[in-house]
Amino acid sequence: SSGINAEYGQHYYITNNLSTMRVFLFLMSFCGLVTLATGNKKCDALEQKFKSCLSKGFKPKTLEGCKVGDGKPEKKDAKKCAKLEKVLIKKCKYSCQSDGEEEQDDSPGPSPQNEFVPVAGATYQLKKVGGPGNGMVVSASHKDRRNSVSYFPHLTSETAKRIPWTISKSTCDCDSCSCNCFKFTFRARVSCCQSWTFALAVHSDKRSNGNGVAIVHKSPWSPQDECWTTEPANGGYKLKKAHARQAGKYLVAGKARDGNTFFVEVTDDASAATVWDIAKL
Repeated sequence: SSGINAEYGQHYYITNNLSTMRVFLFLMSFCGLVTLATGNKKCDALEQKFKSCLSKGFKPKTLEGCKVGDGKPEKKDAKKCAKLEKVLIKKCKYSCQSDGEEEQDDSPGPSPQNEFVPVAGATYQLKKVGGPGNGMVVSASHKDRRNSVSYFPHLTSETAKRIPWTISKSTCDCDSCSCNCFKFTFRARVSCCQSWTFALAVHSDKRSNGNGVAIVHKSPWSPQDECWTTEPANGGYKLKKAHARQAGKYLVAGKARDGNTFFVEVTDDASAATVWDIAKL
């Protein structure tokens, strides 16, 4: 009898301790969840503030691959944004890829973080990535003549008609090393014994949809009108007019010109901007 009681008492003691331990672990887990939830809320709030910094043009000192908007924040705001960046990295283990802003996919082309750097002496083709005209290249022909010194470019699937573009730093008046302006040119025969250099540019005319009209113009022309910037995007780059006519608008193609080709235009809708694979030939 006494043995049974002793065994029962020992069993009760162990069970009691296990119950106490379960309660203790539950409370610890609960407190941990509360702390984690609170921390997540704080990090979420900080992330939203940091995204606001990025949208205003703040360029991170440490984080890479962040989508930075146009403009330049004031010094006071830039300092706040820089402190915010440090806190996010240290406390929230934040990265610009973690929220899916610049997710990479398996599509061909450069990584979104890569700035375009042309190779001296190389030639390229501008190939559309995705949407109507996917895989087609920018070209121009004599039948698309605008006037004696310019033509209207278009997208074509005919590889033989692709333009071998030479890409070089622009000579426009801005600090080309700072704004990263490029000039897209090619050589073409205009008569039996004469060849000209043409540059990608934009005319002041507009189409019925409000888009500007892209042209290839005899070069040298106006350096500001031949100046483009490249913006990294999934699968390639977006091309934006840097100065002069239609400044700030993106090169886009998609509106059908006929059954086999598409118009090349510029739009102020960044979300509709075409992504171009600047492929080395």
